[in-house]
Amino acid sequence: MIRCLPGLAVVLLIAGSVLAQTGGGFSLEQSVIGNGGWRSDGGVFTVLGTMGQSNSGSTAAGGAFNLIDGLWAIENQTASAPFARMGGTVIRANGPGIPHVLVTIKNLTTNQTFTIFTGAQGVYELDHVPTGANYLITLSRQELQFEPESLVVFISQDRDDLNFVSQP
Repeated sequence: MIRCLPGLAVVLLIAGSVLAQTGGGFSLEQSVIGNGGWRSDGGVFTVLGTMGQSNSGSTAAGGAFNLIDGLWAIENQTASAPFARMGGTVIRANGPGIPHVLVTIKNLTTNQTFTIFTGAQGVYELDHVPTGANYLITLSRQELQFEPESLVVFISQDRDDLNFVSQP
């Protein structure tokens, strides 16, 4: 009888473990790519070092696919990279840069809007802009008009030549 007790304890432990793993309803709210490792390649994308994160941000798109605020890493900034940097300089007609100009950049596909102010030398730069879309760039500062008034550009790679000149 005493010999049966360890065997019975093992059987009860296994049965309890099985019962604990079954039953009950659940709901899967989000799905993620979670390789937890270094690199996953396929098709036209590369995922680096993802560890089970959900889509934590604003936009996950279809087609060419964009993921914003999902903590994805970019290995190489190429013409096919999912994000780019865009910027330029806002200057006066006689040359010096204009600080504190509000630059609004709107994705014409998703209507997502980014805003940034020019720095002390009139330079603006916005990182992590999703590629593969047309963007409308407009400027605003009291009592100033700019040439061009607005600019529509297709972003497929980094651009630092999106410049504006203040009109007298």
